[in-house]
Amino acid sequence: MFVADDAEALAQPKTVIGLMSGTSVDAVDACCVELSMSNDRLTYKILGTYTQGIPPNIRKRLLHCMNGEAVSLKEISSLNTAVAQSFVDAVYGVMNVTKIRPEKIDLIGSHGQTIFHQPPVAEGIIGNTLQIGEPSVIAEFTGIRVVGDFRPRDMALGGQGAPLVAFADKLLFQDDTIARCIQNIGGMANVTVLPPKNSETEIIAFDTGPGNILIDNAMDILFQKPLDENGETAAKGKIIPALLSELMAHEYLGDKPPKSTGRELFGRLMAQEYINQFSGSKPEDIVATFTTYTAQSITDAYKQFVLPHCEITEIIVGGGGVCNPVLMQQLKENLQAIRPGIAIKTHTEFGISDQYKEALAFAILGWATLAGIPNSIPSCTGARTAAVLGKIVF
Repeated sequence: MFVADDAEALAQPKTVIGLMSGTSVDAVDACCVELSMSNDRLTYKILGTYTQGIPPNIRKRLLHCMNGEAVSLKEISSLNTAVAQSFVDAVYGVMNVTKIRPEKIDLIGSHGQTIFHQPPVAEGIIGNTLQIGEPSVIAEFTGIRVVGDFRPRDMALGGQGAPLVAFADKLLFQDDTIARCIQNIGGMANVTVLPPKNSETEIIAFDTGPGNILIDNAMDILFQKPLDENGETAAKGKIIPALLSELMAHEYLGDKPPKSTGRELFGRLMAQEYINQFSGSKPEDIVATFTTYTAQSITDAYKQFVLPHCEITEIIVGGGGVCNPVLMQQLKENLQAIRPGIAIKTHTEFGISDQYKEALAFAILGWATLAGIPNSIPSCTGARTAAVLGKIVF
């Protein structure tokens, strides 16, 4: 995977901060980690983590941009800088936790904040994506070089620009003998399928559909709450069969990988549409149905695309969805019904926080960029070839 000339440099530990702000747009997660590579095996030591909340007024403006409403170029440009400041604050927060000074940090890998993502709609048509949180601002205010803007290069090569965390999943979780799925349930849900090392079976990864986003939006619209804490609202509700049937008929679920999605498809507009359509239903029932939809859409992806591709032994689940026991119980029951005996674990069992896994992933992606290592997997994104993703600001 890595050329011999890189071996000595890769074996020297680098201290990297990874930054991630996801679909929920509520905070920037920072993970400070020491990384090195020897004999094609990644060694990592998490030095500290920190979460920086995004100011409510900035979050409101971001959601306005993302929800399909008209927005000016001035507003997007202004947010590009404002969001970067939250990323800067996250860097200083994690440095304060770890007591590491800026000059001791080799690199920041910043995902940025996605405000629009349009995968390729037809053969030969390049998709487009926009992450804001200007890397130059982060570099200037921290004095640390930054790698950002990872997705466009993959899309220029005909890829989806997602899921990019598959590269990190491979380094963190691929086993010598067993096949694993790494299942993330954030705003969206995505899976990385890892055959054993040296297997002829390709690694694949794709977005299965919505994760927490419809649940969160329903909680906001119906209860003026940001999320269904501990699944308590869903636990009080009953499934609405007609709603679940409509949701499961969504064409995205049947699309073959590589594929990716986002708020543009499964967002507030979709949640509001179904809330309006089923306005005679109890609010708790709508939340319960959206929760079941997340579990069933993930299960459906395993039936259609994962299990026919690879005989999976373990599923490692992470992301905010892990904190919802109703969702997790349904998912566990569904997956064990279609693959009896399969082990379902969490990232924490591997020493990785569910909350900070994606920040860790972008630390790894940035580290690879700086080393000149291709950090995309074409079988996951659909790109014509692997490439070094990300732009470096010194």
